[in-house]
Amino acid sequence: MANKFRVAVGRGKCCRSCFGFVLRNLLMVLLALGAAVGFLIGALVNKPVQGIVSPEKRATTVMLIGFPGELLMNMLKVIILPLIVASLITAVSQLDSRSTGRIGRRALIIYLTTTLSAVILGMILVSSIRPGKNEEAEGSAAKPNPYRNLDSFLDLIRENWSFTSNLCGSVVALVSSAKKTQYRTDPGKYEVYNVSSKNPMSLGKNEEIIHTMIYNATINITTVSKEIYPSSNTIPIGVGTNPSGGMNILGLAVFSIVFGIVLGRMRAKANPLKKFFSALNDAVMILVTLIMWYAPIGICSLIAQRVASMVDIGGELRRLALFIATVLAGLSIHAFIILPLIFFAVRKTNPFIFMYGMKDALMTAFGISSSAATLPTTIRCIEQNNKVDPRISKFVLPLGATVNMDGTALYEAVAAIFIAQLNNYDLSAGKFIAICVTATAIAIGAAGIPSAGAVTTIVVLQAVSLPLDDIGLILAVDWFMDRFRTTVNVLGDSIVAGVVEHLSRDDLKNHDDCIRSTDEIFPPCNRDEPKEPDEIAITTRM
Repeated sequence: MANKFRVAVGRGKCCRSCFGFVLRNLLMVLLALGAAVGFLIGALVNKPVQGIVSPEKRATTVMLIGFPGELLMNMLKVIILPLIVASLITAVSQLDSRSTGRIGRRALIIYLTTTLSAVILGMILVSSIRPGKNEEAEGSAAKPNPYRNLDSFLDLIRENWSFTSNLCGSVVALVSSAKKTQYRTDPGKYEVYNVSSKNPMSLGKNEEIIHTMIYNATINITTVSKEIYPSSNTIPIGVGTNPSGGMNILGLAVFSIVFGIVLGRMRAKANPLKKFFSALNDAVMILVTLIMWYAPIGICSLIAQRVASMVDIGGELRRLALFIATVLAGLSIHAFIILPLIFFAVRKTNPFIFMYGMKDALMTAFGISSSAATLPTTIRCIEQNNKVDPRISKFVLPLGATVNMDGTALYEAVAAIFIAQLNNYDLSAGKFIAICVTATAIAIGAAGIPSAGAVTTIVVLQAVSLPLDDIGLILAVDWFMDRFRTTVNVLGDSIVAGVVEHLSRDDLKNHDDCIRSTDEIFPPCNRDEPKEPDEIAITTRM
């Protein structure tokens, strides 16, 4: 009896422990359930959806499945601009220009190091595993490179690494882009056949007589057209995008950093603006918390839509199974070995506890496949769970969301060499170096939006004169791989923020001491700075 009582008590404690874990991590559990349910729903409805004969009805069904996810993406896109501007200006204005420069240099050097290590790792794996070696190249040969590498790099700088040419235009692009459904036309499908009869035939449903010929004055040979599905001019193909490319996130980041430095040097005069941006940042973070409770539904919808729209789930995955395995192996090694080693080497603490604190952000990144849209959740997790100084998180994370794409860089390198293997293209040492440099540079300039890696991979292929014909093979599973790439990107941003905070602790301490000693809200750390003319005049009169 006593044993039964102890077993019952033990089970009760286990249930309470599990229930407590779920309550403490309710959002993470809901996000995981949303992703799992999305895969399940997509797999279950895939066959019925693909069985719909009418292209318009099939496309409309897929669109409706993904509509809740589209709403989530729009919610997150709306707050990207105020979040980046407010967080960067708030963080940078609270630091003196010398501290900002040191912290920025540390962050950029570590970001570049992690990205370069990801590219090298991917190149080693794809060259060792050779996922494209068993495929036959049928009439495919390397084509001349129609673009110069110099032009590609200059275009990258023009589009991203400069001030945005129209700040208001970025707001308009953010609000107005991707709002209208785009359509394609379809002529319809018809089955034509001949019918021979002595008597006039009766037409069935959706049948129409095209031509009738009388043979031997007794037999009617009738050509009948049966409509399988009608023609349509309103087959949804997705939402329209801004032809100019949308919001220049990196340009906004550069503008916000410089603007924050200027505010920091203005001292007390800039206090009203500093308080405004600080309040704006707090308000945006509250909005983020509200949006995240809708995220499980949106994530479920996005994944279900992708899976339901695949023509042959198993076939497409089998064709590229080794390529997928190579990319996933590289991402796993980078996420669970290289990044934790960097974190441990600097902070001498358990990196996996830090990574566990980012669980909500990582689940969100996997679900929505956008490091920029995940940025609000990333900032919330790293500040609330891992207690990283807000001055570091609000400066380093927005910067990382635009320049640090470890997963994307690894994917681009693997994809380029995979396509070279498909076409029996022998890559020289110079080509490997070109892939390494180009993948690193393009990943730094890639926008933190869904499937940005698929677009920038084309630039890497052009840089080494590889054919673009086979890129459709990897684009078939890019939606799936993009979620893992984005998760690694967000993890890399978080790890670097934690490392930079540890390396910058002396700068932060000196800045805090400066604030306490001068009794100003946002002073520059220079106690010997000359007084304002008004202050000098007052002192003289006294």
